[in-house]
Amino acid sequence: MPQADTHPLRISPRSLAADAYETDSSTGVIEDSLDMIEDLGAYNQWVYDLLKSHVKGRVLEVGCGTGNITKFLTKSADEVVGIDPVARFIDRFRQRFAASKSVTSHRCTLEDLSAPTQDTDCFDTAVSCNVLEHIEDHVGALKQVATHLRPGGKAVIFVPAGPIAFGKLDHELGHYRRYTVDSLRNAMQDAGLQWIDGRYSNAVGLLGWWFNSVILKKTTVPGGQAIWFNRLVPILSRLEKLINPPFGQSVIGVARKPLTAALPSQLPANYRRAA
Repeated sequence: MPQADTHPLRISPRSLAADAYETDSSTGVIEDSLDMIEDLGAYNQWVYDLLKSHVKGRVLEVGCGTGNITKFLTKSADEVVGIDPVARFIDRFRQRFAASKSVTSHRCTLEDLSAPTQDTDCFDTAVSCNVLEHIEDHVGALKQVATHLRPGGKAVIFVPAGPIAFGKLDHELGHYRRYTVDSLRNAMQDAGLQWIDGRYSNAVGLLGWWFNSVILKKTTVPGGQAIWFNRLVPILSRLEKLINPPFGQSVIGVARKPLTAALPSQLPANYRRAA
């Protein structure tokens, strides 16, 4: 049986924000990409290895999709609450984790989440993989993420890197941007988060993305290339442990909610949502 939304995460009355994603032209392309990535076990493990030292406790996964990274997060987290605005993604997510007592999900956007009213409503970690680039007001989204963290809690953000590689594929996937370490750090700091660390990953992948998206102007990621790349991941990941690449297909940024931030119990009585 699919999971019910039984976790005490407070959702605002149904907004039109989530419904808009169902008719977004990029949703089908994203679903095809999620299906392909699901089969790239070595790549998903590599992404998790970059995140795992910062993941603990109660985790909010923003844009959980069909759960490709969620299954890895459960190795580090006590509990994972996934949110995604696309109904069919959440349906598949619930089927995938129907037997897990530590994973729950909600079909909603960040805007649909009511601000926490007590410490137990907050999260120790917020994780978002390949989501922020889809949001035009990314600083506003990061401010909303921060609202749901405990003071000292971490936001762990994994996004596409390399503005030079922005091309047809990015347009088809609904990307607003590709990041650098500096631009991600600036966005997180502008949202009031304290930067901890950032780095690039997958330098080889950036070259492939640039060639497919900018030169060949492909509209989907070539499946055959992805399979071959997945076979190279064990070698590439070891090399990047030895040499921190100066560029990459992705960038990970980690920032902390200030310890001086107000606890939910200290917020004004009329405070309901993130600004």
